Amino acid sequence: MPAVVRKCRPRSGAAVGVVAFVVAVVAAAAVRPGPAHAAEIALSPDGPIATPAAARDAARRAAKPVRIVVADGTYRLTAPLALSAEDSDTEWVAAEGASPAISGGEPVTGWRERDGLWVAQLPAATSGRRFEQLWVNGRRAVRARHPDRGFLVVDGAAAPGAFADEAFAAPDAETAKLGFRLAPADHALLAGIPAAERDGLLVTVTHDWSVSQARVAALDDATRSVRIRGRARYPFAAQGKPASRVWLENYRAALDAPGEWYLDAAAGELLAVPRAGERPDAVAAIAPVAPRLVTIANARNVAFRGIAFMHDDDRYPADGLFEGQAAPGIGAAIEVAASRGVRVERCTVAHVGGHAIRFRDGCADCAVAHCLLEDLGGGGVLVGETARPRHDLVCAGIVVDDCIIRGAGRRHPSACGVTFTHTRRCAVTHCDIGDLFYTGVSAGWNWGYGESASRETLVENNRIHHLGWGYLSDMGGFYGLGTSPGTVIRGNHIHHVQSHRYGGWGIYYDEGSCDSLAENNLVHDTSDTGFHQHYGYANRVRNNIFAFGRRAQVHRTRNEPRLCFVFERNIVLWDPPATLLDGGDASWALNPKPAKGEPADTIVFRDNLYWRTDGTVPGPLNGGTFTWDSWRKLGRDRGSLFADPLFVDAAGRDFRLRPESPAAKIGFQAWDLGRAGVRDADPAWRAEAARGHVRPEWERDSQPWPAP
Repeated sequence: MPAVVRKCRPRSGAAVGVVAFVVAVVAAAAVRPGPAHAAEIALSPDGPIATPAAARDAARRAAKPVRIVVADGTYRLTAPLALSAEDSDTEWVAAEGASPAISGGEPVTGWRERDGLWVAQLPAATSGRRFEQLWVNGRRAVRARHPDRGFLVVDGAAAPGAFADEAFAAPDAETAKLGFRLAPADHALLAGIPAAERDGLLVTVTHDWSVSQARVAALDDATRSVRIRGRARYPFAAQGKPASRVWLENYRAALDAPGEWYLDAAAGELLAVPRAGERPDAVAAIAPVAPRLVTIANARNVAFRGIAFMHDDDRYPADGLFEGQAAPGIGAAIEVAASRGVRVERCTVAHVGGHAIRFRDGCADCAVAHCLLEDLGGGGVLVGETARPRHDLVCAGIVVDDCIIRGAGRRHPSACGVTFTHTRRCAVTHCDIGDLFYTGVSAGWNWGYGESASRETLVENNRIHHLGWGYLSDMGGFYGLGTSPGTVIRGNHIHHVQSHRYGGWGIYYDEGSCDSLAENNLVHDTSDTGFHQHYGYANRVRNNIFAFGRRAQVHRTRNEPRLCFVFERNIVLWDPPATLLDGGDASWALNPKPAKGEPADTIVFRDNLYWRTDGTVPGPLNGGTFTWDSWRKLGRDRGSLFADPLFVDAAGRDFRLRPESPAAKIGFQAWDLGRAGVRDADPAWRAEAARGHVRPEWERDSQPWPAP
C-alpha cells in the first residue's frame, strides 16, 4: 500500500497532528517484516512449540525484540491468549506463504440425518455445555427463530393487574420497561413453548436506535402480558410511538428453515436444517468455546500480521441484554487495554460474537491496518470508554486504515462499523464499511454541550454504504455524538442508508456537535436526508455532493441563538416529490429576538448549486411555507444557482462532472471520487471490497436498496 495519504487542510494545529499520525501509521504498515529481532520462535502444529500459549511463554524467556513466526494450521483455544507487559516488543507474523488461524471454536462431528434434519450428539450439553453461535461450512448458521421473515409486533404495555404484581397496578413509563403484551395468536405461540425451552428463549424487541434482548420471567395468559427478567433501558410501548417489533429465538418448534439450528440440551443433541446441496457426511461445523481470543493489557509494541482470528463464545446474559446505541458494553474478540503501539495488520477477524477489536483504558498510538473484519456479532473496531475517563485514560492516536468491515451487528444490531467514544486524535481512513443495521462510523460520546474528552477525529476517504436495512432508526453513515472539536469528515462516499422509522441520514451531527468540517463527501440514496444537524454550532459543510435523499436533502431540527452551521459550495440534487429541506418552519426561521452578540440568522447558506430532476424550481422548499423567494429574502443562498450540474450519469450514480458543468460558477472544486474506499495499490484487496456483502439470511423486511 502507499506510504502516504493526502494531506488535508485542517482547521487547527491539532488536526495537523491527526494527519501526521495517520501518515506515520500507513507508512509503518507498508514495512514488512518489522525491525531486526534479537530472537525468533517458530510456532507450528507439529513442532516442539505447538500452541499460542507455548509460543508466548517461549517469547517471554527470549531476548527482545522477538518474532513469533506462525506456520500454517488452525490453533485452537479454550481460553483467551492473554498478553501483558512481559509480552512487549513481540511480533506475531504468519510464515511466508502461510495463512494460519487462531480459533476459539471446536469442530462438531458425527452428523447423521434424521427426519430431514441433521443431528449430532453432544453429551456435554446435558451437563451444562452451552453455546449460542454455530458456523456451518464457513457460514454463520441461524439459531432457530420465529418468524423467519417479518416481525411480531408489541400490542401495548403489560396490562394493568397483570401477574397480580403491584408493579403493574398502574402501568407507567417505568412499568413499560418490565414487560409488554402480544397479539392473541402471538401470545398463544409463546405460551405453547415448553417451560424448559422457554428458560433459554431470547426475545428481541427493537427500539429506535437499539434493541432489548430479553429473557421471559412470566406470562399472564388472561391479559396476554409478558414479563421479562430485569429491566429494559427503554419502554417497550411508548405513547405516541409506533409499536415495537419482536422476534423469538432458540426454541425447538422454530427450527423450520434451511440454515437454522437448535441445541437440545436435555437430549444432548445439536439439530440443524441443511441448506440445499449440503450433506451430513461433508459438513464442517464449528461451535465456540473460548469467550475471547486475545487480551492485551499494559503492553508496548505488540503486533499481529497475517493471522486469522475466528470463533468466540459470546453469550447473552441470563437476565437479558439491554444495550444502548453502538452496543459499547459487549466484549471483543481482541481486547486491548492500557497499551501503546499495538498493531493488527493484514489480519482477518471473522465469525465472532461481539466486536472484532476494542481499545480502552488509555491505549495510544495503535493501528488496525489492511484487515478484513466480517461476520461480526457486534461492530468492527470500538475505541474508548462509555464513562468519561480521566485525562490519562483517554485513548489517543488510534487509526483504522485500509480495512474492510462488513456483515456486522449479527447479534447486537446497534453496533457500528467503527466507534470512537471519548477519544483524541483518532482516525478511520480508506476503509470499506457496509452491511450493518446501524451507523457506519460514530465519533463522540457526549449528550449536549457539557465537558467532553472527544476531539480531533479524522474520517477520510472511506466508502460507507448499505446501512440499516430498515431495522433501526436514527443513524448515519457518519454520526457525530456531541462536542468533539476539530473533527474532519472528508472525501467519503456514503450511500444507501435505510432506516426503519426515521433518521436514515448520510452525515449526521447530533447532540451538540460543534467545530466540525464536512467537505468533499459524496452522499446519495438515503431514506431521509444527506445531511442532518440536530443541534450544534460552528460546523462547516462545504464542497459536498448530496443527492437523492428520499424524504429531503438537508435537515435541521433545533434552531439555537448561535451560528449553527455554514452550508456552502455544495451540489444538491433530488427527485420529486422529495423536498430540499426537512424540518418545520421554526427550524429554519431567523433568530426572532437576538440578544446582544447573537446572530440574526443562525445558519448560513451560500454559493450552492441546486437541481431537481424534473427541471423545475420547487414550490415549497420544506414541509412548511418556505419557498425559494421567501428563503432568499432572508438573505440566504446568495450566489447560489438552480441549474443542472451535468453529472456524467446521475441516474446511474456516476457523479463525475462534465467539463461544461456550471459547478465552477459557485466555486465548487471537483475531487477524485475513486479515492474513497480501500487503497488502490492492491488490486486483489480492492476486488475483495467489491465482492460485496452477504445479506443476512434472516432479514425480515424487503429492502428497497440494491444489494452491495
